[in-house]
Amino acid sequence: MIKSMTGFGKGESKSQFGRFTVELRTLNHRYFDISSRIPNNLGVFEDRVRRYINKYIKRGKVNLALSLKKNDKGFETTKLDHDAIQKYHKMLTKIKKRFNLKDEIKLSHILSFPDVIVQDQPEYDVNSVWPVLESAIKKAALGCNKMREEEGKALYRDLTKRLGNISDSMDKISSLAPNLVLQYKHKLDSKIKGLLKNKNFVDRSRLETELAVFAKQSDISEELTRATSHIKAIRTALSSNKEAGRRLDFILQELQREINTLGAKSPSIKISQLVIDLKSEIDKMREQVQNVE
Repeated sequence: MIKSMTGFGKGESKSQFGRFTVELRTLNHRYFDISSRIPNNLGVFEDRVRRYINKYIKRGKVNLALSLKKNDKGFETTKLDHDAIQKYHKMLTKIKKRFNLKDEIKLSHILSFPDVIVQDQPEYDVNSVWPVLESAIKKAALGCNKMREEEGKALYRDLTKRLGNISDSMDKISSLAPNLVLQYKHKLDSKIKGLLKNKNFVDRSRLETELAVFAKQSDISEELTRATSHIKAIRTALSSNKEAGRRLDFILQELQREINTLGAKSPSIKISQLVIDLKSEIDKMREQVQNVE
């Protein structure tokens, strides 16, 4: 069954390091494209996270947000950088003397500078952290895929319904096609009778040639055969568990090409009306397919 490219999933996992939270949001995109927000102290996992998510999501724009709520004994401890404080105090004192300022140097002045309060990040075992982080990512990916599958079911129903309308219209065209040459022949016969009645010269060989040319130019059997084959291929792709979006878009493009040719070749008003309906359904299907993985 096809999947949508729109979804959301959230996963959490707890450990001695704290609670990992992963949120995934996906939208339609031509390729697999992921952007992530990962804390600096977890940046070492970024490439591994991307590869892991790609196992579950093959196509679409993926927005990943990873956060870690630390335990009291977590990754980081807060401390003062005494060297930085001394440096900033010395600099403020120098400025005060240089410009003969009377204001006192306050704690708030020093704390306004960066790197005064720092977070110490002790070393930790990557192999110990990854299984916990992987658990949160997997939950988020599975949740996101579940939503994408539900969206995919709705897309499948809509696309299948429209494909059924297309198939019905094609059947109607197929039933009308054999009569095209016969109808044209009747028109020629009426024209001949009118000319003979008025004792006008009739070049029968020329009329027969005209009929043969018309029969060749208006023959849409080849287009009908290819269109039927494309419809069958679309049904197969819709039922596939693999990536189907780009394949469906390509097949629909080819189906549209056959319908355009068919409409150009056929002189029938009824067929022309059916071709308009077909084009409308194909356009709507192509819009929907843009959101299929």
